[in-house]
Amino acid sequence: MSLIKKLILLLIFFIVLNIFSIFEFDYKSYLSDNESLSTLTSKNDEKDFLNQLNDFKNRVFSSFADEKKEVKALNLELIKKDGLIEMSGSFANENDAKKIADILNINREGNFQFDTQSLIEESLLDDLVLLVTPLKDYFTDNSKLTVLNNQVFLSGELINPSYKDLLDSILLRVKVDLKTNITLPKAELTHADKVINKMEQVLDSKVIKDEKTNASATDNTKVKPSSAVSNEVKKKDIQSTINKLLSSKKINFERRSTKITEDSNIVVKEIAKILQDNPSFKIEIAGHTDSRGSDSLNKQISQDRASSVRDVLISLGIDKNRVTAIGYGEEFPIAQDDENGLSEINRRVEFNILGE
Repeated sequence: MSLIKKLILLLIFFIVLNIFSIFEFDYKSYLSDNESLSTLTSKNDEKDFLNQLNDFKNRVFSSFADEKKEVKALNLELIKKDGLIEMSGSFANENDAKKIADILNINREGNFQFDTQSLIEESLLDDLVLLVTPLKDYFTDNSKLTVLNNQVFLSGELINPSYKDLLDSILLRVKVDLKTNITLPKAELTHADKVINKMEQVLDSKVIKDEKTNASATDNTKVKPSSAVSNEVKKKDIQSTINKLLSSKKINFERRSTKITEDSNIVVKEIAKILQDNPSFKIEIAGHTDSRGSDSLNKQISQDRASSVRDVLISLGIDKNRVTAIGYGEEFPIAQDDENGLSEINRRVEFNILGE
């Protein structure tokens, strides 16, 4: 048999074998086995998917749980010592403590504790900024500004009773729940008070003596106060009226200028009215600064500003011979400057009644 015939015979055999295989193949069994395998695979995929879903839900709920952890309100104490403000308290970290100290312009670090759950509200920090300046300028040493569970406590003694009105005007701007325990210093008699008291004692003793020597003329024995005493009393009343006015309406100037502001111009007009009602009294306008800058510069600034107020009074009809303007610079502070020589309290204009 030739080779070609053999190849043809093999091809025919191969075709017959394939036809037989196709007709004899058990399709039902094959499909049943594949369906079982597919079901098993599907169940495994579903199980894996559910496990992944549960893991995702656990992570989400865990994240929310972390967010709902109760944070601790900031506990803080600011205390005035030797004219400086010392800060102690509990903070989230050292960096937060430093930021708060910078915002409040704190001079001295006290006892710091760190707790990652400590948190301060921005609105509370804004109120503390308002309160820390009067704590430093208006109060005596050992006065405190305390924050406990978002409640603020201000306690201490004022340096001067005249600061009470200034402090009250600041407290009106504070929105936080504020509790205060503020005491006023014991009033000390001024030189004028002592003179008046002494003269009243002399007059009283004279009245008593005259009554004893002439009991029948009681109505005529009382001695009228001398004109000096009367003028001293009047001077004290005028000074008290002006001081009360300035305690709530400070004289301010335009930035980097000797020109008084519009609001302060109204105050000077009120003082001019007081002087017009008391034409026999003279007045000194005293300019003061804090200790920032050189002595000579501060004295010049205070002189220029005092002279500016004098010019306004004269323009309002006050005789120039009644008004004296003196710049004292930083010579007579009424509060302690901070480490940079700054103090809003020391930058002031005073009106001193000199008498007739």
